[in-house]
Amino acid sequence: MFTHLFKKCPETKALFGFAVDMDAGSEEMQLNKAFTRHAANMIQMLDRALNMLGPDAELLGEILMDLGKKHARMGVHEQYFPFMGEALLEMMQELQGTAFTPAIEQAWKTVYAALSTSMVQSMNTEQSVLQSWAKLKAQPNYQEVAGGMLFQSLFHKCPETKLLFGFPIDMDTDSETIRKSRRFMMHSTYFIEMLDKALGMVESKNMDANMKELGELHVEYGVREEFFPIMGEALFHTLEQNLKGDWNEDLKAAWQGLYGRLSSQMMAAMKNKK
Repeated sequence: MFTHLFKKCPETKALFGFAVDMDAGSEEMQLNKAFTRHAANMIQMLDRALNMLGPDAELLGEILMDLGKKHARMGVHEQYFPFMGEALLEMMQELQGTAFTPAIEQAWKTVYAALSTSMVQSMNTEQSVLQSWAKLKAQPNYQEVAGGMLFQSLFHKCPETKLLFGFPIDMDTDSETIRKSRRFMMHSTYFIEMLDKALGMVESKNMDANMKELGELHVEYGVREEFFPIMGEALFHTLEQNLKGDWNEDLKAAWQGLYGRLSSQMMAAMKNKK
C-alpha cells in the first residue's frame, strides 16, 4: 500500500526520512524497520477501525479524532489522504483480483471517505486554534492585555483563586490594587507565555512531558484540579473578547478540545505529584 502511495505522492517519503527521489520499491526502503513497523500498524489500525463500525461508532469517532491530531503532529497533510485512498484500493485490487468487484470497490471508497473525513476534521480543528492564537498575538502588548483580562475573568468566576496571589477573596476584582500588582502582572504575562509555548509544541512529541512538568509545578503554587474548568471558561471569554467576529461556536469547540487535552495532562501530573 505504501509503495503505491509513494509512487502517487513522492513527497510522503519524507515522513519516513526517505529521499523524495528514492525508488519506492527499493530494498533499503523495504528493510527499514521504522517504515515496516508503521506499515504494519497502518493495516492493524484499519482492521481495528473496520471491526468497530456500527456498534462502536462513537468510540471509533474518538479514536479517529485522536489519530488525526497525531498525524498532523507527524507532518501529514490533508492533501495526502486522497492518495492514500487510491493506494488502498490498488492494494485491494492486487490482493483480491477479480473478487474485488466494482460494488466492493465502491463500498471501500465509502468507508475510507468516512474514516479519513473524521481524521481530517481533527487535523483542521487543531489548525484553527493555532491560527486564531496567531491573530491574538498580532495585537499590541497581547501578553499583558490578554493575561490581565484572563485572570480578572478568573477572579470574577472563582474569587477563591485571588488567594493564590495573596489578595483577599472579597477584594474588588477590578481594583487598581489587583491590576497594578507586580505579582499579578508578572504571573498573568507568564501564563500567556506558557500557553504560547504549549501551543507552539502542539505538533511536538515533547508537549506531554512539558505539560507534566507544568502540572507538578502548579501543585507547589497551591492550584487545585477544580480550578482548571473555570480557567478554561476565563480563557474562552478572553479569546472571545479579543478575537471578536472571528470567534464562533466551532472555534470555541476546537479550543475546548485542545484546552481539555492540555489541562488533563497537567491534572494527571498533579495527582501523581501529591
